[in-house]
Amino acid sequence: MRVLVTGAAGFIGQHVLKALEQGGHEAIGLDVTQPVRPPWVYADITQSLQAIPGLDAVIHLAALANPRECDANPAKAFNVNVNGTQQVLKMALESDAKKVVFASSAHVYDIPPRYIPTDEVHPLRLNNTYTTTKILGEQLCQLYFENHGLGYTTLRLFNAYGPGQSLGYFIPDMIAKAKSGSIQLVGGFTTKDFIHVDDVAEAFLSALETSFVGPINIGTGQETQLFSIAMMIADRFGVGCDDSGGAATRMCADWRRAKRVLDWCPTVSLEEGLRAIIGAAEKVAL
Repeated sequence: MRVLVTGAAGFIGQHVLKALEQGGHEAIGLDVTQPVRPPWVYADITQSLQAIPGLDAVIHLAALANPRECDANPAKAFNVNVNGTQQVLKMALESDAKKVVFASSAHVYDIPPRYIPTDEVHPLRLNNTYTTTKILGEQLCQLYFENHGLGYTTLRLFNAYGPGQSLGYFIPDMIAKAKSGSIQLVGGFTTKDFIHVDDVAEAFLSALETSFVGPINIGTGQETQLFSIAMMIADRFGVGCDDSGGAATRMCADWRRAKRVLDWCPTVSLEEGLRAIIGAAEKVAL
């Protein structure tokens, strides 16, 4: 299968490219950065995109993904996440692609959601700029399916983590704090559903093969307190960890639809994933 990956230079994008190549697919990367590996399309998704002959499917990851950055610059967020999605869908249609897999977020359920574990029929809420753009992106996919017959599957990702994730996300930030000598945490009783990026990449590959149209949660179904992760990191680096309290929220996926539709399930435990990331960080610190 010939598959275009938008946002290919990003954290998840690089892992998806690798998984596609290992799965025997012809993977093409698209990003606004310089090429990471050939073949590569150097393009801005907010502009008109040229059709790609022989394209079978698109995995659309490119987005402004930091909620704070989206709130600080709504115009940019809507341009990248909504207009950009429109341009990608138009290009996919003009390329005669049969399928788009759209990366959405569990944030569309609100934080905290009304109930956990949270399934795909949970009501959506426009609670900030980021979630609004993701919901609109999902609706654009539905529009292109209903009006043009372009198949799609939306993956609502919970808290992806893994090697290569940048600062600004919880686990890399806690490791950076541990390296600086101590971890000061706010809201440590907050829970998240952390899913390893290798499992996320496999979910995108599985989504290419299904005719299912609609949203699918990608998570583990396990709640983990942020304080417990911070403590594990602090212990490994031999530093202190203090939680100053603060409001706590909860997140946890109901991923039974992913199991049923994609025959997918998470394989990397949080303990295993954290050990590998912390071990790599310790080697860098030596």
